[in-house]
Amino acid sequence: MLRNYYITALRNLLKHKSYFILNMGGLAIGITSFIFISLYIINELSYDRFHPQHENTYRVQVRGQMMGQNLNMAVTASPMAQALLQDYPEVSIVTQVKESGAWFIGQGNKKFNEDGVLFADSSFFDVFDFPLIEGDPKTALVKPRSMVLTETFAKKYFGNEPALGKRITVEQDTIFYEVTGVMADVPDNSHIKFDMLGSRSTYKVWDNNHWVSHNEYTYIVLNENADHKAFEGKLDEVVKKYVGPQIAQYLGTTMEAWESAGNSFGYYLMPITDIHLRSNVEDELEVNSHISYIYIYTLIAFILLFIAIINFVNLATAQSAARSKEVGIRKVMGSDRQALIYQFIFESILIAIAATLIAALLVALLTGQFENLINKELAISLTSSYLSIFILLGLAIIIGVMAGFYPAFVLAGFRPAEVLKGRVKAGAKTGWLRNLLVVIQFTASIVIIIGTMVVYRQIDFMLNKNLGFDKEQTLVIRRPDVLRQNLETCKTELLKNPNILAVANATSLPGKDRYNNNAHMTEDSPDSPYLLMENSVSFGYAELMGLELVAGRLLSRQYASDSTAVVINETAARTLGYSVEEAVGKSFIDKDRDGTIRRMPIIGVVKDYNIQSLHRPIEPTMLRLMHGNWEGFMLVKVSNTQNIRETLAYMEETWFKYSYNKPFQYFFFDDDYADLYKSESTTGRVFLVFAGLSICIACLGLIGLITYTTSIRKKEIGIRKVLGAGTTTLVTLLSSEFVKLIVISTLISWPVAYFAINYWLQNFADRLTITPWVFVFSTLVVVVIGSLAISFQTIKASLSNPIDSLRQE
Repeated sequence: MLRNYYITALRNLLKHKSYFILNMGGLAIGITSFIFISLYIINELSYDRFHPQHENTYRVQVRGQMMGQNLNMAVTASPMAQALLQDYPEVSIVTQVKESGAWFIGQGNKKFNEDGVLFADSSFFDVFDFPLIEGDPKTALVKPRSMVLTETFAKKYFGNEPALGKRITVEQDTIFYEVTGVMADVPDNSHIKFDMLGSRSTYKVWDNNHWVSHNEYTYIVLNENADHKAFEGKLDEVVKKYVGPQIAQYLGTTMEAWESAGNSFGYYLMPITDIHLRSNVEDELEVNSHISYIYIYTLIAFILLFIAIINFVNLATAQSAARSKEVGIRKVMGSDRQALIYQFIFESILIAIAATLIAALLVALLTGQFENLINKELAISLTSSYLSIFILLGLAIIIGVMAGFYPAFVLAGFRPAEVLKGRVKAGAKTGWLRNLLVVIQFTASIVIIIGTMVVYRQIDFMLNKNLGFDKEQTLVIRRPDVLRQNLETCKTELLKNPNILAVANATSLPGKDRYNNNAHMTEDSPDSPYLLMENSVSFGYAELMGLELVAGRLLSRQYASDSTAVVINETAARTLGYSVEEAVGKSFIDKDRDGTIRRMPIIGVVKDYNIQSLHRPIEPTMLRLMHGNWEGFMLVKVSNTQNIRETLAYMEETWFKYSYNKPFQYFFFDDDYADLYKSESTTGRVFLVFAGLSICIACLGLIGLITYTTSIRKKEIGIRKVLGAGTTTLVTLLSSEFVKLIVISTLISWPVAYFAINYWLQNFADRLTITPWVFVFSTLVVVVIGSLAISFQTIKASLSNPIDSLRQE
């Protein structure tokens, strides 16, 4: 039986090659899109699941409220690790990871400023499964000044020579670290990424008893029988036992009184498998994605697959008139309805399998391009396991059955007597279903196009919005602290170049995460701390950045008292309860742990500016004078970028003159700031590609439907031509039905798209206003492309010879 089905299906497909190619092509595009998006979604959901103990591994995080300000951090205090191991038997393993900015790494003449340097406890490899190629994970981070390199960075510094046991310099040329391990490169689906991992025991100062200073990422592994929710509740005991006394000591009040004023402080557990998609803290090791993107991509994947299946159904029903006599003869020869249904579904499955094979080939060929599109390497591929083959085969069969079920019943339902008399009206009673399917296709296409436009407009809004500072024509040199006492001399030398307008330095920049939360008290409320984002800057920083002064003045060399003065932003003034004018002249009280008090007068207020991405609201911010030369960035404002090569050559020459032969590394501020929106840029590109594919597949469905319509209206077209109807009249007549369908699609798609993009835009504290023209333009795109798709078939039908249709019974 199957052999007969196969031979019959093959003959039919070879007989109707154009139908076969068109149908298989539409399905292949839809399945290819579905596979690619599925691989991306699986990759996103696979983050940190390669660790054997991932189900019991958590990161301890901080949350609370202080003077009306929300506190949500991924870092905890240094003594947290020891306290958890000491007080809670549920905790099996604890390890802490320290991120401390860029480090100068050297080996011989190879010296680089490396960002990917982390420090970790010796228990790091007990928690995380990063396999070592060389070295012992149990001892690799035990001794001070030990360093584990990834395979790529081992080759970067040592070439093809074994790195184990070799030495590298860290910061100073006289400080040597021993390479105690070489590990495989960190997988892309890991939330914690690094190129070098140093032993945290190297710096004893990091082990302290300061519970109100948070700068360590603390990871724990709970025992298998431990209830993580119950354990999370016990973390309140840590606050009472350790944090409370230090808060009381620091503020001069009791923990109970502090909490009764509306403040709170506590810890919670974040499963490591949720960090990439569900963590919403400000100090992540890597820029995370968001679970909303998974929902969006899942919806797009199924929409594209559904559009492809609808396209198959429309093309199959369009073909029904051509196969009506075949059905009639089969029924006369004794074939029953059930056998015919099986035959047509079998044909559908064959097409789906062929389309799936083509899709698998396209996925294999285009994986590199897709990874470039999404800016990441997929951890899972179609060739990852034999299971993928069975999944693809199952997918092909399911698609074949779903796509062929309705056409099979339509074709098998023909009455042989009517068919052989030439009176068949294939599917006339089910035209509403085909129209509904077309409406669904174009509704989905319009929604995707609107989404694409909104994503691109939001990205453009974020990159071109007045952020409150000037990032254009600004070069940033990393680690000016290596200039030591030559910092000011180097800055003066740089200003001798006529293309350099200003030079300043700071510990952080907008978009960088090196800001610290600091608790300061005002002289009006000495018992009430406030959380402010703090940045230590040089004179001239605010002017170079183009910050707008709204009250008071900026830091100036003319005033010796400015050594302890601060400048705040408007949000900080509001947080303190002052107007911008009232804030000037007030003072912060900076209280050390030993009780020493320093007054920091507020001398100016600047207009709010975005120190972080537009995903987050503007935070209260403080600028204070940098005393000495600290690690951070040097900003160089240039007058133009036309002769940037000459300017860069001058900057590099000046740098090496004063930097003690440290590497000259720089970036353009505007390009670096744009990296904050990589996730949105990726989404925009993905939307653009799949919006085009959805329209392509939908137009194939239109072609199928117009082919079907012209085939069953041949005599009508012939009679109208004999009676004098012109081509324009016939094209309008045949196209009017589809224009109506697109109008209906528009009415459905607009509210759906509106709610969908509103959901996505909730990820941004500052977002664009949705305007009606986005919806209108998206619909016009579909109308134009859809009209072009059906014009060929309608013009062809209108130009046909009426004799050919009228001579038949």
